[in-house]
Amino acid sequence: MKVVSPIVDTFKDEKYDLLAVIIMAAYGSMLLFFDSFLFLSPYFTFYIPLSETSNFVLDVILTVLTAVVLTVSVRQLLLQRSRRVSRAGMLGIVAALLAGACPCYYLIPLLAVAGTVGGVLGAVGIALNTFQIPIKLAATLILLIATYKLNRSGICKLSHSSGSITRKQTAQPN
Repeated sequence: MKVVSPIVDTFKDEKYDLLAVIIMAAYGSMLLFFDSFLFLSPYFTFYIPLSETSNFVLDVILTVLTAVVLTVSVRQLLLQRSRRVSRAGMLGIVAALLAGACPCYYLIPLLAVAGTVGGVLGAVGIALNTFQIPIKLAATLILLIATYKLNRSGICKLSHSSGSITRKQTAQPN
């Protein structure tokens, strides 16, 4: 018996391919801009210092994994009517949106809002920036686990005989 992957089945549909490309472009641009690999002023410039190669590779991995998890989660939400499955899909979307976004990116708005604790927030931002690689590695691990769970969920698989979508039936608790 050949095992079919919900992730592979998702990307057989062009609209989900397009959604994944849009997510990768938006999320990747944001990460590359905030990590100072992408400059928009005075000219559009893309630069990767040799010392920041590992950070760049993590940004690319996070971008791809985020696009996969978000796209498959959106498809699951659209195909399922069960609240339990919808919750799982929403958790995948939230995990994908939060993972990879370094908390130090929110430093400037937080300093503006909370001027009295700006020094403390500045120190926290510096600490978070110092641990940016471990934070991104943890986010990558979260996304890998989410991808594994989405692949094992058995939801949104295409049956080979008719090409129709089959939904995995879950036992409802009594």
